[in-house]
Amino acid sequence: MLPKRKTGGGEAGGGFEVRVIGGGRNEPKEAGDGNLEMGLRIGVGKSRDRSRAASPGDPVHRLEAEDEPVQARPMSEAGPAVPREPDRRRKRRRGLGHWTAWMAGATVALAVAVVVGMTMAGKRRNAGRDAGQAYEFVPVTTLDGDHQYFLEHAGELIEEAEGLLDRYAEAATVAEVLPLVRDRDRVKERLERLWRPWGAEKRFAPGEEIGNYIIDPPPRPAIGLAGRKGDFSRFEMVFVREGGQLKLDWEASEGIGEVQIADLRAGTASAGGAVRAVVQPSGFYTAEFPESGFRSYQLADAAGDHFVWGFARQGSPVAAALDAEFNEGSVLMEKSAELRATLRLAAASGRGTNCHEITEMLHKGWVSP
Repeated sequence: MLPKRKTGGGEAGGGFEVRVIGGGRNEPKEAGDGNLEMGLRIGVGKSRDRSRAASPGDPVHRLEAEDEPVQARPMSEAGPAVPREPDRRRKRRRGLGHWTAWMAGATVALAVAVVVGMTMAGKRRNAGRDAGQAYEFVPVTTLDGDHQYFLEHAGELIEEAEGLLDRYAEAATVAEVLPLVRDRDRVKERLERLWRPWGAEKRFAPGEEIGNYIIDPPPRPAIGLAGRKGDFSRFEMVFVREGGQLKLDWEASEGIGEVQIADLRAGTASAGGAVRAVVQPSGFYTAEFPESGFRSYQLADAAGDHFVWGFARQGSPVAAALDAEFNEGSVLMEKSAELRATLRLAAASGRGTNCHEITEMLHKGWVSP
């Protein structure tokens, strides 16, 4: 039999009772028969019938709420409501926490391993010295005066280079350019023949920033400035120190060599001089330069308007140098990879052809010693 709901309390209403009854259906309960009857009253409001103390003969035990109404807690005590966080976000945060803990643990373990390794290495060295072995001298790479100066005065050098760039962009004659360039006496004839004015009504494109960087591979350090002219064509100018002053390396900036690729392409120049080229790996071979004996490269000028084919004989020093730069023996080599290099080429393999053997790689990059 289901428990009966008791609605007593007269007109007080405001609550309900739950009765849990053991024993038979309709049999009266004796005080000592081992069965327990519990009554629970939950509610608010006033009641005229107060709960009386339970007597031994009363089988129902009632729990009744206090007469005082429930008071809302002030916000200062309860604090703002906190929105329920979705399970997915909570799991993601917990996952990130686990990853952070694992990374921190791995970092600590790696640091411990390094310290232990250095300690063991030190002990082995000390043991060797104790056994009468000679001390081990480790060579330390030191920077020459020019490299050290570039690193210590980079900010000043960049400002100086920007001033030289302004003067170069404003120049209208070779006479205005010569005081700004490196090796002015040596390059004068070539400058008079090949130099062209800046060629833009506005020196620099509006809204475009001029990037600056330090070129610090061998053979010498330099400052680079790159951006866009007023006609939005790209430029990249290189500056080096000469006689304690910063100068524009016009040849390195424009990719000008002793022999120009445009002249090689036209067949009007003989090879043998230094060529500044943008080098890219190629798959082009000829009967005279077969794949079995050569590596193939495309050699382009700075603007990309002219190119010739260059071939490095396998097993030669120049082939080894280019292989190392392009990682050609690996499947990871990018076909779009390119390298600026100063090369020396042999004469064309035949009249009217654009195929040349690369006989020497003078240095990487266009900035000469």
